Parts: sequence; C-alpha cells; structure tokens
Amino acid sequence: MDGNIKEFGVRLLTEEELISAVVEKHRRFLEEDIKEFNELGIRLNQIEEDAKNLKNSRIRMAERKEVLKEKRQQFYHQAEALFEKDFFPKLDQITANKLKEDIKKLKGQIEPEEEQILKDSFMENLRGIVRTPGLEENPLLQIQARIDEAISSNLELKGIVESEKHFEEDDGSKNEEISKSKSQHKWLGSKIKNHEEALIYWEKLKV
Repeated sequence: MDGNIKEFGVRLLTEEELISAVVEKHRRFLEEDIKEFNELGIRLNQIEEDAKNLKNSRIRMAERKEVLKEKRQQFYHQAEALFEKDFFPKLDQITANKLKEDIKKLKGQIEPEEEQILKDSFMENLRGIVRTPGLEENPLLQIQARIDEAISSNLELKGIVESEKHFEEDDGSKNEEISKSKSQHKWLGSKIKNHEEALIYWEKLKV
C-alpha cells in the first residue's frame, strides 16, 4: 500500500501536520465567523434603532391625530356658536334648520375634499342670507375662517393616516428583518463557540 502511494507521488501527513491543518482550519473559520458576527451585530443594532424610532414616530402621530380631531371639532363648535348667536335668531325656522344640518354634515368624519365641497355650498347659502337687512358680513367671515381651520386640520389628519399605512408596512418589514437577523446572529454565536472549543481541543493535542 505504501509503495503504491509513493508511486503516485502522494505523501501521507504526519499526525502533527494533520492536527496543525485542523487547527488552522478552525482558526480560519473562527475569524470569518467572528467578522460576520460583529458585522451582523452592528446591522442588527441599527435595524433595532430604526424600529424604535419608527415606533416613537407612530406614537407621536397617534398623539397628533387626537389633537387634530379635537381642534377640528373645536373650530366647528366655534363656527356653530357664531352662527347661532349672529344668524339663527334672525332666520326663519326652515332656513335655520337647513343650515344647522349643513354644519352637522361638515362636522362628521368625511374626506377633506367632500368637506371643502360642503363648506363652499354652506358659505354660498350663508352669503345669500347675509344680504338680508340686519345681518352683517363680519360674523360670516369669522365663520368661514373657523371652517377653513377645521378643513386644514382634516387635511393634516388625512396625511398622517396615509403616512401610518406606510409606517405599518415598514414596521412589519423591520420586525421580520430583526427576527431573521437575531436568528442568524444566534446561529453564528453557536458556530463561534464550537470553533473555539474545537481549537482548545486540537491545540492541546499539538503540545
């Protein structure tokens, strides 16, 4: 057998050479895995930081939504109070009730585009009434200003709701990436530990 090996130019490694080769192999794998482990750890920390910032942004948006909803209702309450004070007592019951119904529709949960259409119709009707003797222009302008502020609040609210949809998608993507990265990080940690134990074992045999 030895003769055949020599004949084909193959040299058997000594035990010491074999052990050195195994040690070198584990050392190389260990260096590669530690490098990948550290790089993944940095990336994982960044992803988790991004996810945390995303969560904080969503909390701030939720708080802002509540503020905008409250502001919008306050502006309509003010507009309604002006209407009832300056116009309602001077109008016939049918006209007053019709305009009050229009305000009620405006105050509902509607899209800003629909809100703008309703507002234009309401203000047009109100301007027609202002031409009636005894009614002044100034309260009308104040009512319009309040409703415009309410519509602005609703526009910002709509923008936040649309942003939240994208944030939800990003949040799901981030959570999935974190889960995969943590799993891989844990697996690399186990590999590193195995290589370290193997190195200790084989280096003892070298002595």
